Amino acid sequence: MSKLKKNNPVQKLASDLSVYGVVLAGGSGTRFWPKSRLKTPKQLCALGGQEQAMLSVTLDRFAPLVAPKRRMIVTHREQLTATKKIAGAKCPLVLPEPQAKNTAPAIALAALAIERLAEGTDPVMISMHADHVITDLNEFNAVVTRAVATARSGWLTLLGVVPTYPETGYGYIERGQALHLQPFDGTNSPYEVAGFREKPDLATAQRYVESGRFLWNSGLFVFPVKTLLAELEQRLPKDMKALRSCLKKSVGPGKNPFDEAKLAKVYPRLTKISIDEAVLEKSQKIAVIDADFGWQDVGSWDALAKAFPATDESGNLIYGKAVTIDTSNTIIDTDGPLVATIGLHDMVVVHHKGAILVCPKSRAQDVKKIVEALQAGKRKDLL
Repeated sequence: MSKLKKNNPVQKLASDLSVYGVVLAGGSGTRFWPKSRLKTPKQLCALGGQEQAMLSVTLDRFAPLVAPKRRMIVTHREQLTATKKIAGAKCPLVLPEPQAKNTAPAIALAALAIERLAEGTDPVMISMHADHVITDLNEFNAVVTRAVATARSGWLTLLGVVPTYPETGYGYIERGQALHLQPFDGTNSPYEVAGFREKPDLATAQRYVESGRFLWNSGLFVFPVKTLLAELEQRLPKDMKALRSCLKKSVGPGKNPFDEAKLAKVYPRLTKISIDEAVLEKSQKIAVIDADFGWQDVGSWDALAKAFPATDESGNLIYGKAVTIDTSNTIIDTDGPLVATIGLHDMVVVHHKGAILVCPKSRAQDVKKIVEALQAGKRKDLL
C-alpha cells in the first residue's frame, strides 16, 4: 500500500477518534453450501481467488480508515469462536447476537456500543458487510471520507454503487436533489434520496440504468450515531428500551458493554426487521453518495463470476484440482478430490467437507433449498 500524503483526507480520518468501524458478519451463507456451514458461513471462508477469509479481507479494508480499537464485529453467537479467531488483533471487540434478527437490531447493538464507548464525542459509524468484494480501495477510501463528511452534517449516508449492468438481484436507490454541504465544492456532492426500489425485473432494471438516476443499494452505510439512535428510538421504541436495559453500568475500553445473559433474554422479543425497512425508508435525513469502486455482493455461487476474473481462457473459475474438457463459464471449487468435467457449460461444481453440489449457474439461488431439505431431514452433520 502506498504511503498517504501529508494532510491527505483519508489520513485525517484515520486519526479521528470519533469514527468507528462496524462489520456485520452474522449471515448464515446458505447459498454457498456446501463450503459455507452454520459455524463457518461464507464470511468465514476464503472465496474466489482470495487467500484470506472474507471477514479478514473486510477488516483489512478498514486499515487506512479506522484503528482496530475503534472497530467492532456483530455476529451470531454460534459463530463467535470462529469469528474471534479470524478477527484476532484486527478487531478485538466482537458482539455476539443470541439470534439472527436482521440488520436493524444488529446495527442498533453496534450503535449503542459505540455510544457507550465513545462518551464525550459525537461519533460516526462506518458499517460494512463481511461478504462484499471491493477492488478499487483508493476510490473506496475517498468515497468513505466524503460520506463521513456528509454524516457530520447529520445525514444518514448511504454508498450507492453506480450500476454497470441491469442487475435484478439488488435493490436500487433513486437520487434526488444535490446537497450543498461543506466541504463539498459542487463536485462529488452527496444527494438526497428520492426513494428506494425493490429488486426489479430486467426491463425495469434496464430503465433504471439508462436513466442515470438510480444506484445499487450496497448496504454500505455511514451514520452519525446520535441521529441513528434517535431514529431507532422513534421507530422501534420497545426494542431500544430492551437493548438499553442490557447495557452494563460500567465498561472498560474496548470491552463488550452488554450483559450477555440479559441480552439472551430480551433478544427473542425484538422485531426481526432490516435497517432499510425500520429507518431508511422512513427517515427524512437520508443522503446518498455515488460510489464506483468495483463493488460486488457475493451472495451465491454464480456471483463469483462477477466478482473474480476467470482462471482460464474458457471463462471458468477453478479453485482446487480439476481437469476440464469442453467446459466453459463453469465454477469448480474443491477442497481436495480432483474434479473432472466433460461438456459442462454455465455450471457450478463444488466439493467441500464431504458433500458435493452440482447445479446450473442459473439455479445457484436455489442452493438454499438444499439447506432447507437437510434441515428438514435433521442432517446436522451436513449443516
